[in-house]
Amino acid sequence: VCVCGGAGGIGQPLSLLMAMDPNVGELCIFDLSVAMVPPAGVAADLGHIERKNAVKGYVMEVGKNPIDYLEECLTGCHLVLVPAGLPRKPGMTRDDLFKTN
Repeated sequence: VCVCGGAGGIGQPLSLLMAMDPNVGELCIFDLSVAMVPPAGVAADLGHIERKNAVKGYVMEVGKNPIDYLEECLTGCHLVLVPAGLPRKPGMTRDDLFKTN
C-alpha cells in the first residue's frame, strides 16, 4: 500500500489505519518536502507498531518530476491512496475545489 500525501493531516491517520491492518505487508508513505512532518518521520513512528509490516517514507521536492521519485515507492503496490490536495478556501464551493484538485 502506498499513501501519497501520507504526512499530512488526513494522510497520517490514514497511514496509521493501513499500518494496523493485518492485510498490509508493506506500507509506503509518500509526500512533498513541504509536508507538516517528513514522510520518513511518519514511517519511523509507524514502524514501532507491533505488526509484521515494512514501513518506508519517500519525499519529493516541490517542482521536481514525480516520475523520478514515485517508481520505487509504487513498485509492487496493489493499492494507492491519495488523501492529498488543496484545502477549500473561504468562498470556494465544493465544485471549485474539485476543479482545483
